Amino acid sequence: MAYQPYSDSLTILQCENHEKLTQWGSIPLLVIDVWEHAYYLKYKNKRGDFVDAMFNIINWDNVADRLNTALKVTKA
Repeated sequence: MAYQPYSDSLTILQCENHEKLTQWGSIPLLVIDVWEHAYYLKYKNKRGDFVDAMFNIINWDNVADRLNTALKVTKA
């Protein structure tokens, strides 16, 4: 998830490889690695279960801090 200052909105980004991690002008707020190497040993082919479990441990205060910082920097 990233903040896009030019549209003053949040967006969900997807990348096919590690070399294309962001869109121009976007400020990353939250990254979840859903390539199989991140979850296969514990979740096998249950990617949705892995994402559900991640949502339980995400530090949402940190995500909010990142968004607040992005808003301050881009609106200054």
